Amino acid sequence: MQQATDRLSSCGEIQRRIAQVYELPAMPEMAQHILALRSNPNASAMDLAKVVEVDPSLAAQVVHYAMSPFFGYRGTVESIHDAIARVLGFDMVVNMALGLATSKSFRNPMDGPLGLHAFWRHAVYSAALVQAIAGAMPRELRPKPGMAYLAGLLHNFGFLLLGHLFPPEFQLLNKLVAANPDTPVIDLEKRVLGMGQARQCLDMGHAQVGAWLMDHWHMPEEVTITLKEHHNPHYAGDHAVYPQLVLVATHLLKRYEIGDAADGELPGPAMEALGLEETQLLEIAERLVQNASYLDAMARQLAPL
Repeated sequence: MQQATDRLSSCGEIQRRIAQVYELPAMPEMAQHILALRSNPNASAMDLAKVVEVDPSLAAQVVHYAMSPFFGYRGTVESIHDAIARVLGFDMVVNMALGLATSKSFRNPMDGPLGLHAFWRHAVYSAALVQAIAGAMPRELRPKPGMAYLAGLLHNFGFLLLGHLFPPEFQLLNKLVAANPDTPVIDLEKRVLGMGQARQCLDMGHAQVGAWLMDHWHMPEEVTITLKEHHNPHYAGDHAVYPQLVLVATHLLKRYEIGDAADGELPGPAMEALGLEETQLLEIAERLVQNASYLDAMARQLAPL
């Protein structure tokens, strides 16, 4: 009984800690503007273009993605407005820009399997793959592509927060993941998050911590749920399609030595929920990897050398 009480107390303490703005990076100003625009039913492509153009690196990433082979656009994309109006659409660009802008306040280590280079490579591959898988789903099950992209891009955002709140423990976790590539990261977290200042995070890990940050920032509920449940193969609650998509995508990417999934075995319940067969998913992943140079370039822009 006392152990249960202590655990509830620790959980509440960490949640209060995360809710204290002085301990967290505030949502970046650019992300705040994009989130407000996303909530405005009267916002236009021109309104969105004006906001995104303020950040040249963000604008370049959106245009670069619109020119990639994933969309097959044969014309010229010379501006953010072109990317929105001709190729990607408002929903896709506003969610993509929101996801990219949220990372501006974090300064985690660059190297290692959880460092920013690997983090953003996994994030952009996951986002593109989740979006591609969503597009192949039966129409009646298919989610919005922009939200699918955002869920894939941010699903591991909790690692950025762990690195911000608990730098020594995060550095140790980064080394443990490098030394134990076949051990699921959620198992290694349990060893590290019971140490030092992070001891009250035991059993909570990046998924729960990341979900709290998304809730604190008033991000869409679909994103918060994805962060919390993307390692849970049995989740079937609200907005389940997004963590199911991420779960399938991360296991597919593990076959190419990308990301932190335990293995490359595709989870049957999630595939069934998405209405897709393994052969379809393998073909989608292979097509994506054939155009890896576009994704690698985008990841390098997000975590420059």
